[in-house]
Amino acid sequence: MIKRFSAVTAVVLFAVCSVFAFQFSPLEQTFSPTGADSQKTFTIVNDSNDSIAVVITALVRDQSETGEELNTDASRYFSISPSKVVVPANSSQYVRVQYRGPSTVTSELSFRLRAEQVNYSLGRQESQQNMFNFLYIYTTAVYVAPAQVVSRLDITSLKPVIDEEGNKKMEVTMVNSGNVHQVTIGMSVTITDPKGKQITLSGTDQLPGVAGINILAKKKLVVLIPWPEELEFPEDLSGSYKAAISFE
Repeated sequence: MIKRFSAVTAVVLFAVCSVFAFQFSPLEQTFSPTGADSQKTFTIVNDSNDSIAVVITALVRDQSETGEELNTDASRYFSISPSKVVVPANSSQYVRVQYRGPSTVTSELSFRLRAEQVNYSLGRQESQQNMFNFLYIYTTAVYVAPAQVVSRLDITSLKPVIDEEGNKKMEVTMVNSGNVHQVTIGMSVTITDPKGKQITLSGTDQLPGVAGINILAKKKLVVLIPWPEELEFPEDLSGSYKAAISFE
């Protein structure tokens, strides 16, 4: 079954219970396939005045062409100790995670580690009615690194299109042909139209859905952005546009 999660999520459940809170860190770790770095430690901090119960699971992290994250079970890749734990009030708990997947990794493997708070009453009588119970879920980024890193990100296609609402758009196709994830922070795109005119776009205002995102290794992303005002929108939508990427 495919599951979809954001990086850090607070889930609000209607329940008869008190409000608890916890922290799970770090939010990103990179493992090696073998050796000492194939094991990492995470920390649960319970900063509330009540004991809480937390369940930790591993998820494979995939990415669709529209940028949607897809998650499936990754229990065969990791051993987690403890995977279920009750953390006393105002205390912390270490969680040791060991990578158990293939020892040869040529392209970075991407995962999520999910720490989910579950209901835990410790036998208390629940008398409050119509209360909201905030059960927190943290999903951290976990990578297993290849021995040799190759970074390469290209825009392979730029097309003028008109969306379903009649708006003029530019369809941008990006391909991460490297073997590690690429975060597009500080990225600029120089576009050349069929007549040779060049403009440069940068930032999330000019490149919404393109700038500041994380493209996983070997993945393709197709995004529609507003047509740049500096370029004439063509009558012939088959025109050839070129793009070059640069980073600050």
